[in-house]
Amino acid sequence: MTPPESDSPLLTVVIPTHDVRPWLAQTMDSVLRQDVPAMEVVVVDDRSTDGTRELVAAYAQRDPRVRLVIAGSAGGGSARNRGAAEAKGRYLIFCDGDDLVPDGAYRALVASLERSGSDMAVGDYLKFRAVHTWRPTDAMPAFDRPAQGIALTDAPTLLFSRPCWNRAFRRSFWDSTGIRFPDVPRSNDIVPMVTAYLAADRIDVVPDVVYVYRERPGAGSMSAGAGSARSLLSYLGQETECARALVDADEVGVLRAYSLLVWDRDGYVAVARYVGSRGRDAADDAEVVAALRRLRALIGDPDVGEGADRVDPLRGLVMRLAAQGDLDAAGVVARLLEPSGEVVDDDETIHEWLLLLERLADSELLGPQERDVLTERLARQLSAPHGVEAAGRWRKLVRAAHRVLGPRALMFSPEALASAAGDAERARRRGELDASAEQVRGGSVLVLAGTVSAEEPRGLPVLLDGLREGATGVPVIAAAEVTWRDAGAGRIGWTARFPAASLPMHRPLRPAISDPQTGDVLAVGGPVQPPAYAAADRFLYDRIDGVLVVRRRRHALPRALRRAMIIGLSRLHPR
Repeated sequence: MTPPESDSPLLTVVIPTHDVRPWLAQTMDSVLRQDVPAMEVVVVDDRSTDGTRELVAAYAQRDPRVRLVIAGSAGGGSARNRGAAEAKGRYLIFCDGDDLVPDGAYRALVASLERSGSDMAVGDYLKFRAVHTWRPTDAMPAFDRPAQGIALTDAPTLLFSRPCWNRAFRRSFWDSTGIRFPDVPRSNDIVPMVTAYLAADRIDVVPDVVYVYRERPGAGSMSAGAGSARSLLSYLGQETECARALVDADEVGVLRAYSLLVWDRDGYVAVARYVGSRGRDAADDAEVVAALRRLRALIGDPDVGEGADRVDPLRGLVMRLAAQGDLDAAGVVARLLEPSGEVVDDDETIHEWLLLLERLADSELLGPQERDVLTERLARQLSAPHGVEAAGRWRKLVRAAHRVLGPRALMFSPEALASAAGDAERARRRGELDASAEQVRGGSVLVLAGTVSAEEPRGLPVLLDGLREGATGVPVIAAAEVTWRDAGAGRIGWTARFPAASLPMHRPLRPAISDPQTGDVLAVGGPVQPPAYAAADRFLYDRIDGVLVVRRRRHALPRALRRAMIIGLSRLHPR
């Protein structure tokens, strides 16, 4: 590492602060431990009232590397700009006052720039909260391997990382580009970092973890107001500036990565957080829609589909619904994408599905991929058991699902295909049977086990094949063998066996109970935990929203032979 010339420091670290005293000591200690010769730390305090300024002054008294600067104007952007203007180092790094810098981080960044002569070095980073730590760069291909002297066009997914704190800049580069941080409520570093990416002739990617970001609770944190209209409008305004700069650069690969960033990553997260809030104040909706349309006009619609470079169909649907002004329907889809447990069968959920189906009827937004994903989600929703008081609204949803999405939406809902038995009779029998499936195992025979109430006549376990073409009545597959046992507490245990050869290939099957009294087939619930994946198992299992789905697949030997043939042919006919 080349020592600095004369009395100038090798590195300047700029730390803007505003009421971060509870975390600042950890940050300062982690920065001052960095093994970089001739480092200066410029702390720019922005109107702190919690003792932050006094704590920095105490550090400055003990350590001559620390310098306290009082911000001349309000705003985190201005504080960073003031710190950069005060910098004397050959290299420039930014840090926030509530995060952590791992030992050796700054040495790794500066050493890379010293070797390569590049304008900027970008490092790996982690995020953490009280009970969880994760690596955001896992989903950023640009961070898969180290690199030196590359351009943005060589690794467009560098755009996925736009914070200012996981990188070092050659200060001469920073000063010559005139980069400035804006004073905006949110996302004040994305425009400066996109500007830097586009201006840099040479960029290094450093594999070391150079920053640990603290995602903290509380009203003073950046994440506290992330779902507000003010926050979203700030983000969309900054993103639109980024879009203009990238469109002007006119690099196809970069624009494709940026479109994915907006529609499937940062943009989706910001919009979904706003529209997905049931307590959203609609007073700002028109302004949000206008801002989103301005961004959309620059980058076009999402390219949906499967693959790492395509947008998730439902995420794309959220964004397009929002851009056309239907924020309520966008919110319904956004909530569908949230991690959840069991399907909730209540008035609000049914109302939301009906709202969404009404908006999507005859809509050009509902393409084949969006239709397939929504059909799967709604099929599980319709399979949720419901009482007689919910039967009317449930049947209304069934009719809407069939009209908008087609018969596949009913594939896990035997009661939608039911007999002449009325809702009250069906609900009575479901209560009497009270069937559940509790265990499943595979191999060459699918074995399901569960319990049913001891009322007579017993229901018989079956598999519902909701995709059987040309079926009349309810398409079910009976078990080859059923055994019964006393399960205690007024219940009868059952074990049903379905040989693999008797089941259709690659079709979704769900456990159900056939009621010999009414002729109906009733949905079966229960805490079924699918077995772990095994290559030799002839079945694949899925349990989402409480619905167990089993699919028969080809046996391991034919699959292995098929793979071998594909590999052999590819070697004979290389591309």
